[in-house]
Amino acid sequence: MHSNTSRKFANLRSNKGSNLPLSALTCLLLAASGAYAYTEAGVSGNTSSWESAEYKKDWGLVSMNASTAYALGFNGSGIKIGVMDSGVLLSHPEFQDGRIHTVKTIGNYSKNGMRYPDAALGNGPIDKNQPVKDGKRNFNKNDNGVFKKGEAFNGDGSWVRGVNDAHGTHVGGTMAASRDGSGMHGVAFGAQLYSANTGGNDNMTYGPNQDYNYFLKGYTALADAGAKVINNSWGSNRRVNSSFAGALGYKPTYDWRAVPEYDVEFYDVTVANQTTAAKDHINLKDMNEAKKAYYQFVTSGEKSFLDAAYEVAVKRGVIQVFTAGNRSLMAESFTRAALPYFRPDAEDYWINVTGQTGADGYPNDSSAYIRGYKASSDIQEFNLAGHSKWWTIAAPSSGIYSAYVELTDNATYGKAIYKSSGGTSMAAPHVSGALGVIMQRYPYMSMPQIRETMLTTARQRTLRAGHGAGGMLERWGSDGEGVPSNVWGWGILDLGKAMFGPGQFLGNFDITMNQNDIWTNNISDVAIKFRKTEDDSDAAAWAARKAALNAKSNLSAEEKAEMTFETAREQARAARVAEGYEGSLTKRGDGALTLAGDNSFTGAVNIYGGKISALNQSISSSRSINVHNGGEFEVLNALTYQTPSAGGFVSTTKASDATQVNAVINAGGAFVVNDGAHNLNLTFKEGSLLKAALLSNAELANLAANPTLKKTINASGNFAGVNLAKVEDSYAFFKTAKETVSGSNLALSLQKGKSMEEVASTSAEKSFARLVEANPSSAIYSSMLGADRNTAAAYFGAFSNDLDFKAQNNSAIDSFMLANSVKNKNGAKRADIDTGVELWLLSSASRVTSDNSAGGRLGTNAFTNLVGVDFLVGDSSKAGVFVGLGKTNHKLGDSKAVKSKDAHAGIYGDIGLDPIKISLGAIYSKFDQEKRVVNSYAPLAYEYKDADASAISAFAQIAYTGLSYENGFSLEPYAGLTYIHSKNDDVANSLVQVKNEDRDLQVASVGIKPSIAFTMDGVGLIAKADIAYNRFLGDKTPSAHMNVTGLGATKLEGEKLKDLATTELGIEAAFTRNFRVGLSYVGAYDSNVKSNGVNAKFSWAF
Repeated sequence: MHSNTSRKFANLRSNKGSNLPLSALTCLLLAASGAYAYTEAGVSGNTSSWESAEYKKDWGLVSMNASTAYALGFNGSGIKIGVMDSGVLLSHPEFQDGRIHTVKTIGNYSKNGMRYPDAALGNGPIDKNQPVKDGKRNFNKNDNGVFKKGEAFNGDGSWVRGVNDAHGTHVGGTMAASRDGSGMHGVAFGAQLYSANTGGNDNMTYGPNQDYNYFLKGYTALADAGAKVINNSWGSNRRVNSSFAGALGYKPTYDWRAVPEYDVEFYDVTVANQTTAAKDHINLKDMNEAKKAYYQFVTSGEKSFLDAAYEVAVKRGVIQVFTAGNRSLMAESFTRAALPYFRPDAEDYWINVTGQTGADGYPNDSSAYIRGYKASSDIQEFNLAGHSKWWTIAAPSSGIYSAYVELTDNATYGKAIYKSSGGTSMAAPHVSGALGVIMQRYPYMSMPQIRETMLTTARQRTLRAGHGAGGMLERWGSDGEGVPSNVWGWGILDLGKAMFGPGQFLGNFDITMNQNDIWTNNISDVAIKFRKTEDDSDAAAWAARKAALNAKSNLSAEEKAEMTFETAREQARAARVAEGYEGSLTKRGDGALTLAGDNSFTGAVNIYGGKISALNQSISSSRSINVHNGGEFEVLNALTYQTPSAGGFVSTTKASDATQVNAVINAGGAFVVNDGAHNLNLTFKEGSLLKAALLSNAELANLAANPTLKKTINASGNFAGVNLAKVEDSYAFFKTAKETVSGSNLALSLQKGKSMEEVASTSAEKSFARLVEANPSSAIYSSMLGADRNTAAAYFGAFSNDLDFKAQNNSAIDSFMLANSVKNKNGAKRADIDTGVELWLLSSASRVTSDNSAGGRLGTNAFTNLVGVDFLVGDSSKAGVFVGLGKTNHKLGDSKAVKSKDAHAGIYGDIGLDPIKISLGAIYSKFDQEKRVVNSYAPLAYEYKDADASAISAFAQIAYTGLSYENGFSLEPYAGLTYIHSKNDDVANSLVQVKNEDRDLQVASVGIKPSIAFTMDGVGLIAKADIAYNRFLGDKTPSAHMNVTGLGATKLEGEKLKDLATTELGIEAAFTRNFRVGLSYVGAYDSNVKSNGVNAKFSWAF
């Protein structure tokens, strides 16, 4: 929704160069400059390095402190955000790096309606016959964009000539345009942007006339694409002409409006006159008028776009970002932005955006719209937040420079240009882009928490120099700092501050985080406490109104709607009552959260997993801290952390104050004793734990070098029940003990414990451990020294090659089982074959799991398809060949240790010497593999490397076939030998080099095959089984030589293959003399390995 500034600024001189588009030629040259390679000048930690000319093209990025996020490495990368608007011009230079996508909107209209009910007043579709007239856009005043129920629609999110304007391109640019050294760039220039098309231009009014199903399909397509934020800047305010009966009109008077807080005068609306003129926009001068506007969406019995937006938000967990409207001094935001007032369950997924003024040079700009060309920064413009303040934020809305489409020149119509535009339409995409960056910053937060973090970190003080510097934003109101304003909502978007944690808790902030993080913002709960006063007032008013409505025998449609939404508001208030109007924190997951702000939230802190570390002043305001089973709590004496600045990262050291921390450590919960921690009031329950805080590497190295030396860690305070707590080691290679336990002092000691070799569990791990301990000056030794047991296990797993050894063993078993499947492929009888040729297909799927403790449980999934031909030789012998393809994945948890594409070829034959049968064969298998290999140790990280493998299998088996009985039952005892030669390519990167040794395995087998033949409904069936014991001989243990950069070389050995029991149970059906189908289960078992699979066989005899 663009701002209509033509009247507002008609008598003001424009700034030179403002609102002037770049030429189409310039854009074409930019697009054609593919040879130009952009080199990013931004440096980690240095905010000024990100503030390039491209960055400064949008003063909004300066206002929202975006360079802080960029300097921390966050730009929306890996995040998907969506826009519903008038299409994106995909040929624009700003959208050429593969991050911009469109979605399809396909379906049928759900009702009769129109896109442009105010076309006669100039808000119509583009005139397709004459889109440009007198150098201006030309709209058709006689076309309302009517659609009929049941009519089909089919479109995508790209810009469509004759249908769309430049609005969606401009908005999309602000959200996610490329940072490439030219033009401008979007807020989330690393995000994936998905575009849906409204099917029109920005003249579409956002009233009940817009179709439910059209927007449902569009919003759903965006959600299906993965977008968790949808920007809605599209459309225009409703007019009296097409609104509800009795609607009031809005007619502004423009003049110099005093802004006393800044000692300036702003040229803006000074009076919002009340009219009834059909051409005027509706005037939501108070909540009563806002309610009337809402009733039109719910009393007709037909759903609209608003229901579609609401349903996708609450059902799909998507944040809908809407614009407040472009009517300065209007007391309420328009209906779509205000929806959570009427449907409170949408509040967690809704954001209303109002406008903030500024210009190039912000915050010390010089603007023609301020008397005397003073700075225009930080003045609110357009619709006020009003009763929507709890989900409203202000963002840059004036003179926003972004991508655009040429629409006023017939010769270059539709070409890519740049242009400045204003309005809340331009404010909203700053917010949507910021949400994308915040999502990347906090992958562990839910979407409501992402939203809450953005809102509660909004800036409520001005950055203006001179008068008003550092003071509250103009017209903030009397409710105080931290409480949303009726004018501004939460304040001005501050993306930089949002990088450092929430600013407030608005209830229970329940997070599951499996990574480490630090929140340095000051976290309060002043807003939710204030909301109680509003809720109490609303509850009293509703009680009286509810009684009056209940006294009526018949309610009007509007009164029924009022009863519905007020009941929902009553339930929402009850939920806040149940939470106690306080901010609280619940921590789950394995990660560690450090709190470093001067926090004042008063609710409970519950720790169910991972660790919370905090300065005294960061957590002492909490009414109760509860550490539950699996959780850890640590109070810090001091903390040093880094933040970005104009000159690079700067370190801040902050000491704990003297406020008292009260906590209860429950069974299974741990208190981590930090040296110097003080003013503690702790209660320990039976089964609670004590752990020592982490020491520096220098301290640990000193302890490791001096096994008799102890490091004592002291904390002071009150420790009730501390004797009930057990000491648990914090480290894998150091032991912890109680030294002093008293009412006011708690001391633990740390001392050298088990060696790395003693902690390692497998032969390969122990080999690696010996190598590390032989190099105490190495970086890997230093990284491992402070590891806990889980981290130490991860190091051992990364460098022991155990996963690859397990994969090799599983592959050996798979090769053996493949040979068995070929041996057990019974051919047709001579009497059933006319030509002596039989074609067969064999498909198998199997899973092999290794259950020993070395590095976790490895699962191997193998899929194989073989096709072969049998040739009869005489009456009782045969020979055959086959080829096949397959796929094998060796997985540890959710990650693939080895992934492989397989190819097989083989020959085989049976020699019949009744009653003896001899089976012979050979199989060659090639495995095109990618193996997971460690490539970094601080932190541990992996890459996939190509490392092919091959196996040659040969088998010989002798069986006795003379045990056949008249009832169709037979037994076939057998003995066999299988030889497997396997070879694995070497693997190397800059950190490790692994040379695998070839293996020669033999498998001696003895078994028996019972079977019984019978018929059912005329179909010949054979039920059969194969039960065998298999003994491995030869190179049962896989081995390799590994060299680690900085350590040296060692030999590694994996787990030894153990003897296997194998079984096959199946049934075969002969549907005709020539066509047979078989299905069987195959399995292999030892104490560590389990293999289960299914074979399906099809054969045709000719």
